[in-house]
Amino acid sequence: MPRILVLNNYSLSRVTEEVKAGLKPDHHLFGVNRLPAAGFSIEVVPFQKFGFLRLVNRVLSLIRFPVAIGDLDQQFSAWLSRDNIDLVYSPCQTQAQLLSYLRALGLFHAPIVTIAHHPIDSGRLRRFRQFFVRWQIRGTDAFPSLSAKVALQLNELANLPGYSPVLQWGPDLDYYPVANGCGSIAVAAGRTGRDFVTFGKAATLAGTRAKIICLAQHRLPEFAEFAQNVEVQTAPDERAVAYRELCAEFASARVLAVPLCRGESLAGLTSLTDALGAGRPLIMTRHPLIDLDIEKEGIGKWVDCEDVNGWAEALKWFEQNPEEACEMGRRARAIAEGRRNSTKFAEQLIAVINGCLMQVHQA
Repeated sequence: MPRILVLNNYSLSRVTEEVKAGLKPDHHLFGVNRLPAAGFSIEVVPFQKFGFLRLVNRVLSLIRFPVAIGDLDQQFSAWLSRDNIDLVYSPCQTQAQLLSYLRALGLFHAPIVTIAHHPIDSGRLRRFRQFFVRWQIRGTDAFPSLSAKVALQLNELANLPGYSPVLQWGPDLDYYPVANGCGSIAVAAGRTGRDFVTFGKAATLAGTRAKIICLAQHRLPEFAEFAQNVEVQTAPDERAVAYRELCAEFASARVLAVPLCRGESLAGLTSLTDALGAGRPLIMTRHPLIDLDIEKEGIGKWVDCEDVNGWAEALKWFEQNPEEACEMGRRARAIAEGRRNSTKFAEQLIAVINGCLMQVHQA
């Protein structure tokens, strides 16, 4: 039975227990929970184990060290296990760069599969970092992406068309409650790259009921300018907002709003996934790394970044057209059931892993 070592930027052991307890949908495990049924032995590297190495990582982050080396703590665990593993899987692209460098040099022999969320060559000193990016790619056996644009970039850097297949991340179909009618409110929830100010101003202008669910650290002075029709619910940290409670909010919403700030990194995909699982339509800021065209699929409306008037018009449309909104939600759920869900994602991931193992055996 092939043994896979898993490195991630948050505790997958904790999330596994949360999934088992029904506290979180299983797509947050990025297929790890489905690998044993496919014939793999899984070991998740402990998150936060070696204090000194975590301190080194912290110092490198503070000085903005320009070369990506990944999580030294977790990679040291992988190095200690190097003779007893068949493959390294990293659902997050920030964890295993040093292992990839070592593999490119022939010093680490287990194949490495890393999922790309964001462009790999973005950030400061981009031209200087190109050498290390190409070095990382030489030592990463497969680099599947969550975005077609990122996949194209990786394929070009690797000079290999099929090097980075696009994996369609989708919801845990069994987790979401059945939507309650057509709903009466626009709900915006999320953490990364959210532009709640534009959304709140738009809802104020439109006069439509809206609710923002965010962390206390994301609350801005501009929130005080919102009208009474805009409710803001804050929490001190992520764990203070139960996922089941969020899903209940989604089920009673007319539309889910995903307002995004400008940026090069992928953002909004988790909220899009929630909308598909909950069977709710979307209003979403256009983003070059979101592949699913919500207007073409008939499940929502795009709005330009920071376009308060555009958001207001979209919010008014959903308030004035509840039946059409319901139909959009049904189409969203159908997409999840048909081609974008956590089971399909795991099947695609398993095909990538088997391909890497087969190449090693043939070498």
